[in-house]
Amino acid sequence: MQVPRRRSAFTLIELLVVIAIIAILAAILFPVFAKARDQARKTSCLSNMKQLGLGFLMYAQDYDERLPGVNFGNGVGQGWPWTVWAGSVDWTGVFTHAVMPYLKNRQILQCPSGTEVDRWSGTNGLSYCYNEYMYNTGQGWSSLARISSAPAGVASVSMLSECFSSGIYMDWEGGGPTLPDGTMDGLNRIRYHTWNPWQPNHEGTNITYGDGHSKFIAKDAIRSYRMPSGWSDNRQRPIVYPGAVEP
Repeated sequence: MQVPRRRSAFTLIELLVVIAIIAILAAILFPVFAKARDQARKTSCLSNMKQLGLGFLMYAQDYDERLPGVNFGNGVGQGWPWTVWAGSVDWTGVFTHAVMPYLKNRQILQCPSGTEVDRWSGTNGLSYCYNEYMYNTGQGWSSLARISSAPAGVASVSMLSECFSSGIYMDWEGGGPTLPDGTMDGLNRIRYHTWNPWQPNHEGTNITYGDGHSKFIAKDAIRSYRMPSGWSDNRQRPIVYPGAVEP
C-alpha cells in the first residue's frame, strides 16, 4: 500500500496569499493602533495639565489668593521672569521655579505628543503655557478674586494651555496660518503645537481653567473675535482675555 507523502511547506501561491492577508490586516489595524496611541498621549497630556492646575491653585492658597506672576517691564516695581526667578529660561520660570515645589515632577511639563523642535528652550522647554493676562500682574487678573469676577465665570477662563512656545500665551499671536475666512484671530499659539510646520497634536488643545478643571477643545472650535473686530467683539473659545465671553 502506498503511503501519501506529507506536505512540508507552503506553495509559492499559498505563501503569497498569506503575505497579502497580513498586508491587508496591517493596513486596517495600523491606523487603529496609531489612533489609540494618540488618544493615550492626549489623555496623558490632559492629566499633566490637571496636575499643573492644582499646583497653580496650591501656590495661590499660600500667597494671599494670588497666582504666580510678574509685573512685566523694566521700570520701578517691574521685572521679567528670568530676573525674578534666577536661573529660569525665558518665560518658563513660573513653571520651573514658582510652582515646581508643589509638583516636584518636571516630567509633567512636557506632553508625550510634543516634539523638541519647536520649544523655545529645546530639550528644557515646556509643552504648556500660562495665560499672559494672569502671568503679567500689571494686567490686573492675577488674583483669584478678580478672576472670579470674570463675566463668563472662573470656570470658563483659561489659565493654562498646550502651545507651541514655552511658557506664555495670549490672544494676539500674529504668526501662523489664517482661518478659512482669511482672518487672523490671535489664538494660533494654542491652536497649534508645532510651527515648522504649523500643526496641532491630536487635532485640538488641552486647556486648564481658573477653577482647576481641564478639558480638550477641538482645533476647529478654537476661535476669537476680539482681534479681527479691533477688540470690540469680546467673544472667545477658549476664553483667554478674562473679560471675554464664549460665543
